[in-house]
Amino acid sequence: MEPRAWNGAQSIYNLVLQTLYCIVEALVDAANDKDESTQVALCKAIVDIGIKKHVSVIKICLNYLTKYTKLPKGHRIIILNLMERVTKEHIHSIPESLANELVTLGSAELTAVQDVVPDWQEAASKLLITLGLRYAKLVFQELITKFQPGVIPHYFVLQTLGHLATTNGIGFNSLLFRPLSEQKGCGWYLVEIVPLLKPVLGRVLPLMGAVKLDNVQWVFANVIARFCEAIIDFLADEQRARGANISAEQFSGEVFSAYEQLFNVWLQSKEAKVRIAVVDAIGFAVHLCAADALNEQLPKLIPGVVQLFKKHTEQYHISQCLGMIVDAACIKKCSNMAMILDTLLPVLHQHACIPVNMANPVSMKDHNESLRCFAAATKGYNEKIVSFLLSKLEVVQEKSRVPTLDIIKHLINSCSTELGDKKSMIVNGLKILLPDPSLRVRRIFEQTIIAMAHHGYLALEGGSVMVEYIAKQCALDPEDKAMSKLANEELTPTALRDMSDSVLALVTTTIEHMEPVLWPYLVEFLTPAEYTGALGVMCKCVASIGFKKRKAGDEDYKLNFAEQVNLPKPNDLLARLFVMSGFPHNGRNRGEQVLNCLQALGPNLHEDIVTLFDTAVPRLVTYLTEQDEKGTWDQKLWEDRMLKLLSRTLDDINKEEWLLEFGNVFGNAEQVMAKYGNLPDEKGFLYKCMGVILRKATHKQFVQNHLDMMFATIRHSSQVERDGCAAGIGYASSSHIDTVLTKLEMVLKDELNKKGKGGFFSFGKDKSDADVERLKATVMLCYGYVCHHSPPNLIISRMETNVMRNINPHFAKVKDTVVKQNLIRTINIIGQSLHPEHLKSEYIFTGRGDLINHLLEYIRQEPVNVPISADTRTLAITALNTLVKLAPRLTDAEQFDMIKVTTDSIFPLPQPVADSKKKDAVSLEESTALMSGATTELHSLLITILNREFSSSNLESIFKHLEPWILSEDGVERERAICCYLELLRTYLAQADQNEPSRVIGIQFLGQMIGELIPRCSDPVLKIRQTSIESVQVLLKVTTCTAGTTDQFVEAVTLLRDRAEKDEPNALYSLVNDLSKVLCKKLPNDNLWPLVTVLLEGLLDKQPHSSSGACVVLNNIIKLRGPALSDKIPDLINGIYEKLKSITNPQTKTGTLRCMRAITSQFLSASMTHLLDIPLPWDVEMVAIWQVHTGEPQLIKQVFVHLLDTLFHCVAYQEKMKGNRPVRIETPVPKAVTQALILLCQMEEVQPIVTELFSKFLATLLLRIGASTNIESSNPKTKTCIALAVEAFKQFLTLTKSDILLKTLDLYSAWSLLEKEDTFPHGILHVARGLAENYPQEVKSTVDALSNSLMSLYDCHRITVVSLYSELICVIGNSNFALAEQIMNYLLGRQVDSNYMVRIYCIRGLGNMASIGGDQVSRFSTTVLSAMLAGMDDKEDPEDLITMEAMSGLAKIFDQIEEGHVRPILINIALRIRPCFEKPTPSVRAAAYTLFGSLSRFGNGPSQIPFLEQIQTNFVSLLLHLNETDPVVIDACKGALRKVGPLINSSKVNNMFQKHLTAGEALLYPDFLNDLCKLIVVDFIDRVNFYLMTGVGFFKSAVPEIRSNAVLFVGYLLGNMPTENAPVVSKEHICEALILLLKDPSPLVRSSCAEAMSLLYEY
Repeated sequence: MEPRAWNGAQSIYNLVLQTLYCIVEALVDAANDKDESTQVALCKAIVDIGIKKHVSVIKICLNYLTKYTKLPKGHRIIILNLMERVTKEHIHSIPESLANELVTLGSAELTAVQDVVPDWQEAASKLLITLGLRYAKLVFQELITKFQPGVIPHYFVLQTLGHLATTNGIGFNSLLFRPLSEQKGCGWYLVEIVPLLKPVLGRVLPLMGAVKLDNVQWVFANVIARFCEAIIDFLADEQRARGANISAEQFSGEVFSAYEQLFNVWLQSKEAKVRIAVVDAIGFAVHLCAADALNEQLPKLIPGVVQLFKKHTEQYHISQCLGMIVDAACIKKCSNMAMILDTLLPVLHQHACIPVNMANPVSMKDHNESLRCFAAATKGYNEKIVSFLLSKLEVVQEKSRVPTLDIIKHLINSCSTELGDKKSMIVNGLKILLPDPSLRVRRIFEQTIIAMAHHGYLALEGGSVMVEYIAKQCALDPEDKAMSKLANEELTPTALRDMSDSVLALVTTTIEHMEPVLWPYLVEFLTPAEYTGALGVMCKCVASIGFKKRKAGDEDYKLNFAEQVNLPKPNDLLARLFVMSGFPHNGRNRGEQVLNCLQALGPNLHEDIVTLFDTAVPRLVTYLTEQDEKGTWDQKLWEDRMLKLLSRTLDDINKEEWLLEFGNVFGNAEQVMAKYGNLPDEKGFLYKCMGVILRKATHKQFVQNHLDMMFATIRHSSQVERDGCAAGIGYASSSHIDTVLTKLEMVLKDELNKKGKGGFFSFGKDKSDADVERLKATVMLCYGYVCHHSPPNLIISRMETNVMRNINPHFAKVKDTVVKQNLIRTINIIGQSLHPEHLKSEYIFTGRGDLINHLLEYIRQEPVNVPISADTRTLAITALNTLVKLAPRLTDAEQFDMIKVTTDSIFPLPQPVADSKKKDAVSLEESTALMSGATTELHSLLITILNREFSSSNLESIFKHLEPWILSEDGVERERAICCYLELLRTYLAQADQNEPSRVIGIQFLGQMIGELIPRCSDPVLKIRQTSIESVQVLLKVTTCTAGTTDQFVEAVTLLRDRAEKDEPNALYSLVNDLSKVLCKKLPNDNLWPLVTVLLEGLLDKQPHSSSGACVVLNNIIKLRGPALSDKIPDLINGIYEKLKSITNPQTKTGTLRCMRAITSQFLSASMTHLLDIPLPWDVEMVAIWQVHTGEPQLIKQVFVHLLDTLFHCVAYQEKMKGNRPVRIETPVPKAVTQALILLCQMEEVQPIVTELFSKFLATLLLRIGASTNIESSNPKTKTCIALAVEAFKQFLTLTKSDILLKTLDLYSAWSLLEKEDTFPHGILHVARGLAENYPQEVKSTVDALSNSLMSLYDCHRITVVSLYSELICVIGNSNFALAEQIMNYLLGRQVDSNYMVRIYCIRGLGNMASIGGDQVSRFSTTVLSAMLAGMDDKEDPEDLITMEAMSGLAKIFDQIEEGHVRPILINIALRIRPCFEKPTPSVRAAAYTLFGSLSRFGNGPSQIPFLEQIQTNFVSLLLHLNETDPVVIDACKGALRKVGPLINSSKVNNMFQKHLTAGEALLYPDFLNDLCKLIVVDFIDRVNFYLMTGVGFFKSAVPEIRSNAVLFVGYLLGNMPTENAPVVSKEHICEALILLLKDPSPLVRSSCAEAMSLLYEY
């Protein structure tokens, strides 16, 4: 390079450095900003520059700190932290010379003051530690110089040395062993820290004796600890230590000297913090002391440390120190340790017993250190440790046993090798815990057992005891009172049991060497009663192992029951598993596990059942799973499946001898009571299994003995056991009927007659009355099942002699509910067994009458004033239903009593409710189910009675019982009765199709039935409505349709039933109205008057909807079928008149008011005038009078025209002075007219008339709204004028089905806009748009209707009209050019209106002329542009609103007209709108930017060059306003830039505008601006100077956001500018401006300024 070029480059480099210096120094100077976010931004800027120019930045910071020695501490701290961050990023490339300076600075800052200033000195310390990552030796040497003889070094000097040692002790010394090439590549000067520690210790130790201050002692102790820690870690890698020729002996002397000072002097300090630091140091130091020295110190060292437990609440460091001492003593084999352990172990154990706070990490770490102490001691003294811990288990206290077990568990897991010869000792020692009741002890004991299982302990002698212990925990009963008392917040019996299940399953499936321990030992737990609770998990584990062994063909799979005497016998297992599978969801859903166990053990149970079990059991498991997934379960069906499996099992084995042995297992009374005494479900199923076995057996004595067993073991207070026993007896009777009957008779004679004496089956106990009654219930139920299961030919001959003779005496005077219910069940079962379908023959049951009387008496005894709580009445009605089906047929008296008793028992019952006060109260769900069942059975009974004698007279007799309930005031009673009504009618209709003559229903009866149903068709209760309508339909079908035919009118009633779901008054009116038309069409004349007489009574129905429904039907009958009632008219009028006096339902009264409209039809003007003179508010009668006019279309049209004309021409308001200001006072006539319009428009029938008068309505109501704003009401009790006007308008739109317009007004909150004087024109705009878009045919007539109001004296009228016109032009566009021109002329005429708002909307409307498009706009361009420019010059425009509207209008016009029309004024307009870019009003700015974007249409052609200049001039302003506070302005800027983009001669910039500047979408402004500047510096290099100076000009903007954007823009421009293309601009000027902005009052500006300056590192 030539000298001149070199000098030039050097000059540029120096200039860049000078600029960088100024920038960084300014940032450093401002870094202590008071705003936290700005401070973060400044620091980030400095660090960002530092990443690029780290040496320069570090030097600038270094010089700044050196130059300004009196800088505030906070500022110095920030700078030191910045230096540390930059240094850390570039530690590999920091020159040594600079590192020297930094070390010197850090050292100086560290010791600048003798006092401790943590933040300041911490920052300096961090800088030194970071430098130590590469220049550790340099830092060490600098810090060592701070050690002066006899002078205690600074606190942070020592702390920094300690941190430096632990930071570098390993990481950087390990580099010694890397290849030399790799070391050079890293560029690090390797420093061996550990070898340097010996001389450092030599300087530290002499000073320790002179240290008196607590904080200095703490830091000395801490640095000693860190030095020792570094040495220990270094020596841990023996290869590294040998390579460095370093050993522990080299430091033992110095470390021991430090230890003596620490232990003998400083450990006695009163300051707890010092003692903790000393303990920490001693823990590390003992590993470096010589073995003999440590052995000598142990007798006083350990007691000295132990005594600190009493002085400190936080004991983690003490526990850690003890663990390190014990570990060191064991490693160095110190002989004194054995003696010291005797006193140390109790202390350690006591410390381990301290409860652990799991939420406190320190507490957990302290506990872990205690465990490590025991582990360390175990490595040298295992027998002593184990003996000590086992002795502690002898203390029967939870607080001692739980932590002791925790220690043992830890030792089992961590010291497996050391405890290898102590396993048996541990297993035997833990047996002492087996009877401990504590839940916490049980939990930790199980956890210990798991650990023992993993390490082979349970395979030793005594290991099976541990398995048995877990099995007992699996069988825990959480409901047991003694067990529930042991529960606590931490652990419950249920949680312990679930954990035990998991433990056993885990041991079974995951620990392979446990299989010999568990098989077949677990089989022993399947039959004992005490393990019933664990049966599920036991079966699961047995099945798991059994399937595995069976599949693998293991030799030990087949069980030798003779040799393995402890195993239960095969029959015991089979019986047990069968019984326990009967209720698969009991015992925590044990069913699947029991079945799998049954299959897994199949070959061991009997060889003949293997195939059966392998086939049937998987199917049962699948069925069980599917039913659970579906959520449906049928217990009876499941029991049938299991009993069928049992029966097939007996058939497959088919050996009488085996059957007797198997039956004896079931029939062992003692075993039954022991195993199933507290399991009624399983016990009941056992009886059923026993019945199946007895059915197969032929041995008479066997049968007799087992029948005796069943009665001997049953608990008669359990219904489940009673049902099981009765079913079992029934099964047995199918093969042994006489034996069974004899047994039952004997029980009745021998037992029931021995009241108070001990019987054969009482086991020596007396029987109370209740016991005898329950025994009676069992025997009676057995008789029922015997009848059901015995052969039909045999039971008929024995019914009267052996059955009825024995059971009849026991039905009377029964008080016990359970006994009563079982007697009822017995009757029902006997009735079913005597049914012809069961007997296959007819049987006359002579004893039926007595049984019916018993059942009716039982029903009468049930209370009806409380919700149903038992199923006694349901069972009784079911039994009655069964008996009714038997021969002979009931007499009339029997039938009457039966219907009355049952209906009186069911219908008045209260609705089910939850009753938690009573101890045995049923739940709401149970009560609801009972009620539903009782109702269903009642329906079935009545239908059966009807079917037994099918005739209309029988139906009438049944209905007589239902009539009073149908008319009840109680909805529940009505619903129950009407549902019963319908069921009977359905049955009657179905039977009538087969029995045609029975269709005829009496004339009087038919009319009365329909009349009673009509009010119910509009009942408040949905179900009553639907049921009543369907009942009417069925009656019509019965009366009018022949068999096999249908009637379209009758079938249409089905649709009415569906419509009954709606309970609105209008819907109910329509419903009964349509129903009445069907009745009028189909009912014969003779049925009308009986129907009318009942309907007259229905007008007084207590339910308003029902009376209204009766009124509707009555009115339609009179209108449509009046001639048929001609001879009854006087009676009809009298009846209506009398009933009207008592009618309270307004809807019912409405039918009598409609004659009032005849008056108005004849005298319209006088009637309207009088009605309007009535003061507001109007009462209910007045409202009804107005609304009754809507019934006649011609009349209501005349009324509407009269009212609208009155409203248009009347005085809108009166102006009066109130103080010094005029106020508007309402006038009564327009307000009354508005109220009347509201009332009339509420009626749907006027909708066609209002639609016909749509434009007249719309124009009049809009003018009324405009005139009603800000009018004061003279009557505070009435609504305001504006509220009424808006309500009338809303009601008008609703009536005319203007849903889209209504939704539009709701969407834009136009209603609230219309109610205020200053915003109602905005609401009018929404109305205009909705009108033009949805009702274009009404626009012309509406414009004409409003045109006269342009000359109105009221400003509000003129504003209303011009605001509507302005928006209509925009919407109608070129669809109606003539109308648009007409509106334009109207607006031009009002451009000079005296009202400011009128002029604004005129300008807006003229601007909207752009919407007509095409050549049509050009025709008016001169006129409209002149008007727009005149608007911009309006002198009475203080808020620039007219100017804004003019600009918006120009923008729209420019989008439509050709360039020739604009060229003469293009630049003029651009210049006139430029000042508006910075206006404070956002809407003005948005309009200006929008207009500027519209001018882009004319940027091509002759105007291209001058307009491009305007783009460049305003380019920066557009970019800066892309990120401001107002979103509308942002979108306007985006739109303008997208439009001018194609004109700026840069495809890349234009593409960026089109891609990112989408309206409404968020813009990542900094990223966008940065990317844009990268393109600008390439495509507009000649304009960069101008952009920069323009951006600098915005530094003085009054808006912080704009100043911030300008700073970023300038920064990104300079940051992305290549140095060789740097513009010839005063960099000093820009830097000075940026530096000044660092003091801007806005934090946002200061933050942006920092970011911008961070980009200028090349300048």
